[in-house]
Amino acid sequence: MTNIQVEDLSVVKKKITFEVPEETMTSLLDAEYRDLKRNVQIKGFRKGKVPLNILRSYFKSKVEADVVRKAIDETFEPALDEKKIMPVSVIRIEPETFESGKPFKYTAEIEVTPPIEVKGYKGLKLNRTVRTLDERQVDERLERLRETVASLDPIPEDRGVQPGDHLVADIKASVDGQPISSLTVTDYHLELGRDFYLPGFDSKLEGIKPDETNLIALDLPDTFPRKDMAGKTAEIEVVIKQAKVRVLPELDDDFAKDLGEYETIEQVKEDIRRDIREMLENETMKELRNQIVDGLIELNEIEVPESMVDHQIDARIDQSMRSLAAQGIDIKRLPPPSQEQRDQMRPQSLRTVQAGLLLKAVGEQEHIEVSDDELDEGIKKRANAFGLSPDLLKDRWAENNMLEEFRASLIEDKIYELIEAHAEITDREAPAKDDSTEEQSGSE
Repeated sequence: MTNIQVEDLSVVKKKITFEVPEETMTSLLDAEYRDLKRNVQIKGFRKGKVPLNILRSYFKSKVEADVVRKAIDETFEPALDEKKIMPVSVIRIEPETFESGKPFKYTAEIEVTPPIEVKGYKGLKLNRTVRTLDERQVDERLERLRETVASLDPIPEDRGVQPGDHLVADIKASVDGQPISSLTVTDYHLELGRDFYLPGFDSKLEGIKPDETNLIALDLPDTFPRKDMAGKTAEIEVVIKQAKVRVLPELDDDFAKDLGEYETIEQVKEDIRRDIREMLENETMKELRNQIVDGLIELNEIEVPESMVDHQIDARIDQSMRSLAAQGIDIKRLPPPSQEQRDQMRPQSLRTVQAGLLLKAVGEQEHIEVSDDELDEGIKKRANAFGLSPDLLKDRWAENNMLEEFRASLIEDKIYELIEAHAEITDREAPAKDDSTEEQSGSE
């Protein structure tokens, strides 16, 4: 049996001295030499017949180094388990010199989660923002839906192009008869009014009809890349080959049916209302939970392992990298985050770790658990939101070892609900928002 002595360096750091008995080390040493004897080949001796003293003369340093490594591997975790010590990180392991025929000692410095007795989680004073559905939000959602299914139809024959029309044009540009290759394009696509070609160009096209050749004079900006032409007047020949106008569908039952899930426009509106109400409820819930975390941290000063904060920083960086990769950015070409960038993420990462430890401690103090039936019910709800079968989602999570992670999230929900149930909550009306706020909230 491995003997250990524990020295507390801080609330979250321990120095542990391990002493592996002489007989254990002798057994490991003998096993290592037996294995070596079976496999090694030395000139002048048959395989498996090399004398022990010869093996020692050749391989003593290597064998003893391997024995030390095995002794640590085979005793470290079992000894900690026996003492019910669960490290969150191993800072360093330092072996002492191994001497045959004597016990072997090594020390380890580890980090552990601190013992936490949470105070004040019942009776927190919280402010709950009451958010109500505004029918303007429904109308805005409907307009965005119309935009997604709008069609592009040829403009009426009796009118010229107008802002908002989608054009395909051939464009030739020159200055003093000298062509400008960068501004000469065929089948150039533009939405009139956005001025992507040159500043002021789109307004010159207003009223022009398709298939007509038009000459336009336009002053090039002083920042034009060709310095010899910057600020000069360009002669631009434009032929609009195609002009289409965006046509929005009527908000009627036919529009609802085209969406594929509805029979009437009222069903679409009700679905939008339900979605917005859920979004508003989630926003209120998120605010309440942030207040709970702030309250717990304020009332309970705890020290946390630095490794847990570093791990949280790494997770935030990894999430950012995945987001950039999803946008098509080659993250392999990006430099690694600097220490300054990591330091900027440290306060929020520290708060996340503190919140997790405090909430977990509340759950343990209140003996909060999630049964297998509750887990299955949670999977069912999540599967319905994803449009998947519960069995399929459960199997996927099981394959990726995510079931217990999901169970932990359900436990955390229960903890928040318990704290809210015992809190002093004051309701207040939501402040007025501008028209863009709802869309921004929904996109986060």
